[in-house]
Amino acid sequence: MSCMPPASPRLSLCMIVRDEERCLARCLESVRGVVDEAVVVDTGSRDASPDIARSLGALLRHLPWDGDFAAARNEALRHATGDWVLVLDADEELEATSREAVRRLITSAGVDGYQVRVRSLLPPGDLYRYEDSYLTRLFRRRPEYRYEQPIHEQVRPSIERAGGRVVETGQVTIIHHGYAWPLAQGGEPRAGRNLKLLRAAADRYPSDPYLRYQLGATYKALGDNRRAEAELRAALAMGAGLMGGEVAERLHQKLAQLALGREDYATALLHARQCLEHNPVNLVSLHVAGLACVFQGDVPGGYDYLSRLQAEGAGNLVDTGDLELVLAYCRDLLGEPNRP
Repeated sequence: MSCMPPASPRLSLCMIVRDEERCLARCLESVRGVVDEAVVVDTGSRDASPDIARSLGALLRHLPWDGDFAAARNEALRHATGDWVLVLDADEELEATSREAVRRLITSAGVDGYQVRVRSLLPPGDLYRYEDSYLTRLFRRRPEYRYEQPIHEQVRPSIERAGGRVVETGQVTIIHHGYAWPLAQGGEPRAGRNLKLLRAAADRYPSDPYLRYQLGATYKALGDNRRAEAELRAALAMGAGLMGGEVAERLHQKLAQLALGREDYATALLHARQCLEHNPVNLVSLHVAGLACVFQGDVPGGYDYLSRLQAEGAGNLVDTGDLELVLAYCRDLLGEPNRP
């Protein structure tokens, strides 16, 4: 008597799109053969996005845009039929080396969601080529697992509230191109669009530290450092620990950068060190800590931080020339020209 092998879990791609004709095909092609179905919710495209989605076999649904990203994501989840869900944005693609890992991970018992690496490519002129973060983009499809917050929406809280287990994995990488583009869908400036939505959300949920953090990060991106610091400090006072380790890391990183910019080196070093407690290889905070030490006269401390930056940032630093000059300056002051 033969036994049939257990069926592989079915995987649904869930997306929301609007005016994404320049990148949607690349995204959908990156998961061809990985997902069993693709659900695309269009929120009002005026370009060829719906036609592209249909031509590549996606199930297309329409939802009028009301300024709520979580509602749109949940509409896509409502139409999915797979056992698991993979969430991508149109300006993203699944890295080719991650295809097999995705299928392998969804066969694991005892895990309800995965935080996968999202590698955001940075715009020309930035100090680094990319920035990595870990987001819950692969999870079981269950009715209680739903997105929350109208912007910078999250699904992990609902998974954990329902008793589900979310783990971090470095086996899957999603490449995010959007930060390298100054404009969002339809040609609207990205940070400006986010600011309007975040202000409305923060007015609705004034005690939410995550929204205050995102509001501060958006003000910083717009160059309004005074408002950025006020919002980031408000988020910190509400409880950075309530937001998870990675958000706390980014919060201290941004406060460190702002303090360095106003030449408050002691505060910059304080926040950089707190950031590094969450992630010892945060490149921005290694950079800030090194400069803050040097500017305060702690050359040995600055040299150590900047040496770590040089080692950890190999392949990510755009131009190492300035860093090498500072390191050479430190070696000269230390009287150790041949120090490694």
